[in-house]
Amino acid sequence: MSKTRDQYLQTHWNAYPEMPRGALRWGRVEQMRLGVQNLTEWKMKDHENTRGGEVLIDGDLVAIMGGNQVILLAPNLTARGARSDQWPELKKWFEFLTHLRQFFNEKRFQEVKTPTLVQCPGTEPSLDPFETTLQLGSKRQKFYLPTSPELNLKKLLAEGAERIYEIAPVFRNGEQSEKHSPEFTMLEWYRSFASLSAIKMDMIEMIEQIADKMKVERPLEVLTFTMPDLFKKYCQFDLKPMTTEAELKSLAQKLNVDVKSATCIDDYFYLIFIEHIENKWPLDRLVFVEKYPPYQAALARVGADGWAERFEVYWKGLELGNAFHELNNPILQKQRAQEDLEKKKLMGKPTVELDDMFFIALDYGLPPSAGIAVGVERLFMALTNMKDIKNLQKIFN
Repeated sequence: MSKTRDQYLQTHWNAYPEMPRGALRWGRVEQMRLGVQNLTEWKMKDHENTRGGEVLIDGDLVAIMGGNQVILLAPNLTARGARSDQWPELKKWFEFLTHLRQFFNEKRFQEVKTPTLVQCPGTEPSLDPFETTLQLGSKRQKFYLPTSPELNLKKLLAEGAERIYEIAPVFRNGEQSEKHSPEFTMLEWYRSFASLSAIKMDMIEMIEQIADKMKVERPLEVLTFTMPDLFKKYCQFDLKPMTTEAELKSLAQKLNVDVKSATCIDDYFYLIFIEHIENKWPLDRLVFVEKYPPYQAALARVGADGWAERFEVYWKGLELGNAFHELNNPILQKQRAQEDLEKKKLMGKPTVELDDMFFIALDYGLPPSAGIAVGVERLFMALTNMKDIKNLQKIFN
């Protein structure tokens, strides 16, 4: 800090004034300019013997008044000089969220809000939740941050909701990369009395409409692949619903896939898919991958053909969403949840309590439904060709 600036701030500056009436312009100083105005010779209103060029630096917030006078509203006290102006880029993000809501409102979906502190974050073995504790006197109760709002959204379907969506923060421990963040935004929507084809069409229309509103390129076309077709094309392997763990392990060895970390059939399948199949298709196409093996069903139905009725959707090298033709059989649902907890134990992970109210909702009757979970930051990254999710979050962290 220059001596003149230091003396002005300590002796003459009317510290952090309110916004003055009659200001002609206002904003941050950059290279001694505010827009078209060069502030070098402008007088400081609270000490007219001092010129702007003597005390102002990049990043100062000022108001320009009549008579070649300037008021310092808030000095830039950071040691690194002026920060880059991130608001224009962040504004695109917030406008994008508005476009999402407009799309669903136009399609007559009801926006809903589910809890952020939950007793069950979900049972998926590959996801690690954040845990916290409620303290009430001597009472201690364990809660989690949700890895997805899925269970609570399905409770609403059982209560009679037919078209619902939520844009919610979700949390996954141990995830950090260009495409992953421990906290991110999830868009989930559900249609009661519907199948996956309706969700697929929603996804296509949503991306096309938002791309048009943001004035960016749409996907060139829509491609749909089945998982057995992909294994046949890229691995020369006849994947079937009854393909065994031993057969996948043998295939991994044949393809030189490192499977030292694998502990179950899901791991062998996933490692082969990641290394030899995922994103082999054109990245500028919107790609749907359907017909997953039954052990990859999660909370989806398994059809009469033995394949899990779900799809994942990709664009620009990013997995954007995961959709299910929802399992609504309470007996099978509980069985799968128990199997997930057993998998967690085998992986050395702590188990969680099941959500009793979710199973009560299933017993009451969950209608045939379809839904999808979409990573909102990833969709924004695909639309804007952003490479790193941290570019959206760095201003807050």
